[in-house]
Amino acid sequence: MSLTAVLFLLAFLVGISLAIVRHPIYGLLTYVGVFYVHPPSRWWGQGMLADIRWSLIAAGVTILAILVRRSKFHTASVTRSGAFWGIVAFLLWLCVQSFWALDVDAHIDLISIYLKFVLVIVMICKCVESAEHLRMFLWAHVLGCAYLGWLAFTTYAGGRLDGIGGPGINEANAAALQFVTGIIVAGSLFLGGSLKARGTVVAVIPFVVNALVSTISRGGFLAAGIGGVIFNLFTPPKHRSVVRIMSILALLLFALLTNDMYWQRISTIKYKGEQVEGVDTGGGRLEILDAQWRMFRTHPLGCGHMCTTALSPSYLDARFLSGGIARASHNTFMTMLVDHGLVGGAFYVALLAWIFRSIRTVFGRIRRSDGFIATAVPAVAAVFAAITVGDMFAQYPKFEARIWFMSLVIVLLHLSKDTSASSPGNPVDTQPQGTSI
Repeated sequence: MSLTAVLFLLAFLVGISLAIVRHPIYGLLTYVGVFYVHPPSRWWGQGMLADIRWSLIAAGVTILAILVRRSKFHTASVTRSGAFWGIVAFLLWLCVQSFWALDVDAHIDLISIYLKFVLVIVMICKCVESAEHLRMFLWAHVLGCAYLGWLAFTTYAGGRLDGIGGPGINEANAAALQFVTGIIVAGSLFLGGSLKARGTVVAVIPFVVNALVSTISRGGFLAAGIGGVIFNLFTPPKHRSVVRIMSILALLLFALLTNDMYWQRISTIKYKGEQVEGVDTGGGRLEILDAQWRMFRTHPLGCGHMCTTALSPSYLDARFLSGGIARASHNTFMTMLVDHGLVGGAFYVALLAWIFRSIRTVFGRIRRSDGFIATAVPAVAAVFAAITVGDMFAQYPKFEARIWFMSLVIVLLHLSKDTSASSPGNPVDTQPQGTSI
């Protein structure tokens, strides 16, 4: 066993042990760490480490720690959240769809993923009891992105950066979107952090930006741009001048790390997916959207996960099929509509509406406040803006960061209840809300 594998094993054991003896938040941090490190994807994790479900163990220990620990504070109520019950209802619909799904194996896999998502929501809402816990979780996310950024920096050999992440983020576009969320969150950690925290952000974020550039993702580029705009709009007035300076510096860093090859690919956005001889424009996407609409009209109840791929040979001309065999969806909403019918499309739209309304509620409470919660809200709002833009260019029904930040919206709704009435330095913004139970 390599030294790296030994260090991972020790860190994992320490993390789950602290979850039991100190606080479940350490189990959640261990889960996030495993998501990024993912031993089966690394050379040092091959063999014995690769055969163990590390994330499942971390999640199981965390849930156990939540159940056996009597919290001193009221935590965010999962069962009162419309978003949580929306996920549960969608999971039940997936189970019903299994009776007529075209690709049964892929559909069963999606069911298992959404079952895990339900547990992830419970973990985050019950572990993040305070602004400090929120800070810890966001740091785990940023450092995880930085780890992948370091791997990209040390292994990138040209072309598009693929295969750097673990499950769900192992493809260039998905990895790019993950990096965008990390960059956005790093902005909040810098804004609301100590001098040491700001120094850490400055040290690690260039690796994440470099990794984003290495994916050469058009969707990632647009997601980063829209995310930056929303971050500025949702920044409380007190911090806006600092954020404007940060934004300018971020643009300069981005420009320094790009090259002609990157901008040549990004410039193809202007073709809007049209077929152009000799130019990679992502051609065929307009034809896919048209075909997906016809698929939906034929299958209004959907036909299970990866339905677009299964049906594409019957709805698309062979020249639009990858390898002349099949073509996957390149739009998350259309994926939900075709694969899961009216229920899937309504679920996607309803979730977006809930997120928009909830973030506006939280922002209204914290816009005149001090403390870390006030600086975290712009990041959460910007992350969802970025993910929504990313949804337009690829299919992300299994994008786990969406679930993380949806859970954080539930947490922020809870933690921000009394923040608007608090003064700077009030414990409300640094300690959990509620009374002992």
